[in-house]
Amino acid sequence: MTRAAVREGFERYVDRALDRTAEAFRVARALREGGPGSGVVDRLLGNSDLLRERVVRPELDAHRAQVLDQFETLLDFVESGDDIEGYREPLLAADAYDDALRPDLPAERRGRVRDRLVERQRRFGEAIAPLVAAEQEAFWPAVTATLPHEEAVALVENHFAFTGPLRDHPGAFRMAVTFDPGEVLGGLAGLGATLGGLPTVEVDYTDEALRAMRRAEEAVIADTKRDLAERYG
Repeated sequence: MTRAAVREGFERYVDRALDRTAEAFRVARALREGGPGSGVVDRLLGNSDLLRERVVRPELDAHRAQVLDQFETLLDFVESGDDIEGYREPLLAADAYDDALRPDLPAERRGRVRDRLVERQRRFGEAIAPLVAAEQEAFWPAVTATLPHEEAVALVENHFAFTGPLRDHPGAFRMAVTFDPGEVLGGLAGLGATLGGLPTVEVDYTDEALRAMRRAEEAVIADTKRDLAERYG
C-alpha cells in the first residue's frame, strides 16, 4: 500500500476520535475539578461555549498535529526495517504523552514510562507493517487483502486505544492549559477586575481528558469494528 494510503486511513480514525472527544469533553467538569477558585469558575462557566471554541478545540488540534507527526516518524521506522531505538528521540519528540509527563516525576519512573511509550510505538509499527508492504494502493482493499478479519479487529482494539498510557501509568501525566480569561472571552469589559485581577488561569484537565477520550475511543472502535464487519462481508 502506498504510504499516503496508510496515512489517510489513520488520519481518518484520528479525526473521528478527536471529534468524539470534543463532543464528550465537559468544560464544567474540567473547571470544577482542575481549575481556579470557585468565584472564577462560576464566571467562566457562563461562557463555556467560548471556552470550548478558544481553549478546548485548539488543545485538541495541537494533539492531532502531534499524533500525525509521530505517525510520520513511525512510518519512517516501518519502511526502514531498522531497530526502533534509532527512532526513539524523534518518536518521543512528537509524543503528546511524553510532553505531558509530570515535571516532578522521579527520574527512574520517568525513564520507565518513556521506555513504554517507545515500546508502544514499536508494537504499533509491527502491526501496520503488513499494510505498508501490501500491493494494494487503497486503504480498505489493502486491509482486507492482507489481514484476516480477526487480525484487523485485534489491530483496532490493541493499537487504536489512545488512552492506554493514561490507564497504564496513573499519576504520571498532567495535562494543563494556561490562558488569559479576558482574551479567551473576548475582552469583556471589566472582566479582569471581576476575576480579582488574575492575569492568567490554569486548568488541569487530565481527569476530564481521560474520561472524554475513553468514551470517544470506545465509540470509534465500535464504529470501526462495524466498518470492518461490512468490509469483510
